[in-house]
This record gives sequence, C-alpha cells and structure tokens, in this order.
Amino acid sequence: MSTSHIKPKKIYEIIAEQLTLQIKNEQLKPGERLASVPQLAEQYQVGRSAIREALSALKAVGLIEIKQGEGTFVKEIDHNLAKAVLPSVEWMRKEDLRELFEIRKMVETGAAKIAATKRTEDDIISLEQVLAEMEQNLDDGKLGELADIKFHKCVVNATKNEMLKNFLETVSETMKTAMKEAREKFLYSDKEMLHSLYKEHYEIYLAIKEQNPELAYEKMLNHIVGVENNLFSE
Repeated sequence: MSTSHIKPKKIYEIIAEQLTLQIKNEQLKPGERLASVPQLAEQYQVGRSAIREALSALKAVGLIEIKQGEGTFVKEIDHNLAKAVLPSVEWMRKEDLRELFEIRKMVETGAAKIAATKRTEDDIISLEQVLAEMEQNLDDGKLGELADIKFHKCVVNATKNEMLKNFLETVSETMKTAMKEAREKFLYSDKEMLHSLYKEHYEIYLAIKEQNPELAYEKMLNHIVGVENNLFSE
C-alpha cells in the first residue's frame, strides 16, 4: 500500500487561511482596516515576516489592498466568485500558479489568434502606444509591469469578442492580480528580463499587425511558456 507525502503548511499559510476565512465569513468586512503588522504578530504569536507573507498572499488573490501610509483594508469581493476561484491562499504556491499558466495558454493564445484576424488600425495604434510606454520604462520594473498588463488587455480588446472581454473581466481579476504579484516578484526585479519581455511583446504585436493568426498564436504561446519557465526555474 503506497502512501503520499503530505507537505506541512507554513506558518504564513495557516495565518493567511485564517484571515481568508474571516473575510469570507464577513467577520472582517469590506472596507475594514486590518490590525497593523506588529499587532497581528502579537495576536498570532508569530514573527512579523510571517504576517507580511500572509498579507502578501491575501493581496495577491485580491482579498485585501495595502494603501501606502493608510494601512491594509479588506476589498469588496463577489463571494460566489470567491468560493470558485479563491479556495485558499495557497493560490500563490507554485503548483497553483502552474494552473494559472494553463488558463493563460488556453485563453490568451486564442485571443492573439483572433486579434490578428479582427484587429483595426485603432487596435494597432493602442498596441504601439503601450509598446512605446514599455520601451521607455525598460529600467523601471513597476512601470514596465503596468505596460505589460495593458498590452495583454489591448490584445483581448482587439478580438472584438464582448463575451471574451466580459469573461476575463469577471473571472480573471484574481488571475491578473496573482500574475501581477508573480511578475513583480520573479520577473520585473531582473532588468535583463525586461528587455527580453519587451522583444517578445513586440513580436506578438508584429504578428497581429501583419494579420498572421498562426504566428500570433505561436508568439503568444512562446511568451507565456517563457515566462512560466523563468518563473518556475530553480
């Protein structure tokens, strides 16, 4: 009889899950300010680093927002959606991020393919503006990250598929938030990676501009797989 190894949870995961439960049960209500890091550390009898990691995980899945100089606040969430896509804060663990990439590879490659056949000149202008913004901020990870998100949104907009746009706005908000955290943590801290990512986005843009759906699909897939490989490389 074989047995499977059960990975013990880290302290920050346990704390984050407890806070998540309080938010879902509305013990912590939307707009409510959380206790400070030192206060939470004292409450849970753990180090401050564990509290910071727990809050980072909650922020990544869109349950809280951290306002500079003001504190940490519970966000307004759709509880039905939360049950479906926020089962636990383990979302940001590597095995769960891999599932996010599976979704991206299914949805965003198809979006690029459709965009190449339906794009207008206005769509091309929008993509060029975002690429210019990305190029101007190759040494600024934060601004480059924002331009990256804008680029992928422009690709989806170019599909002219309202259901797809609405779907992504509704069910992938958490995915976008989580990927933002992943980009910030693993990719945009590396300036060489910024230049590489810019080139990949430019190649996607060219394929869409040239109305080459197969190439657009291929370039988007290569981009997502490349990010995935870098993210999960040891």
